[in-house]
Amino acid sequence: MRYLYRSRSGQGGGALMLSSAIVLILLVLLLAISPDLTSMQGWVVLFLLLLLAIFVGYSKITEPYYAVELNTQGVCYHHRRGSWLLPWQAFAFASVPQLAGGGELSYVGFKVTNYPGFLQHLPLRLAVKLLTEQRHLLIVALRRNCPDGTCPSEMLLESTDLHIDNIRYHGVLAMFAHRMRHLSGLLGAELFIPADSLAITPAEFCRMVNQSRLNYISTRDGLMTPPTQL
Repeated sequence: MRYLYRSRSGQGGGALMLSSAIVLILLVLLLAISPDLTSMQGWVVLFLLLLLAIFVGYSKITEPYYAVELNTQGVCYHHRRGSWLLPWQAFAFASVPQLAGGGELSYVGFKVTNYPGFLQHLPLRLAVKLLTEQRHLLIVALRRNCPDGTCPSEMLLESTDLHIDNIRYHGVLAMFAHRMRHLSGLLGAELFIPADSLAITPAEFCRMVNQSRLNYISTRDGLMTPPTQL
């Protein structure tokens, strides 16, 4: 059984890119026909905005068609830099992370219980990208949990050496594992996917994941049974 979730952030890219390209072509033709228009203010800004729109549209269409997948192995997150797999037996639950003092983050968090079980499926190229993309999560959590600035500064440092369950990690994987531990202490989860990767609300997705995990664990043969429909 597979459940695929289309990314909201990747939708509309083709239409945006095509419409912006058409307007850009019309603008170039208009300037070619009437060179005097080049003296008018604003056409350069419009030209740059159209180029930016084309770039945004291209970025959208290069996003994976399906961002998140639930299958018999676990939860799989597809990113343009690669994919990670979180086995069903390697995490305890999925939830919407809460900030200290109230407020939800636009992410789904996973409480990872088996770091090696996850890290063995994490491509280095993707790990580097996620360390950069999700650094703001750590910064936001630090600000909320220590508004007086007393949080340990080492949380912002990424160590390149780490031992977990008699396994020694170096470089990027060690840095990612350290980040997971810091986020766990601040947000109660180690692994995060953005809410715009889902076509449903984060709360609905968490219910689907948690039900699927319970169904997987309850089966004797290790095959996931269909989760309760939402």
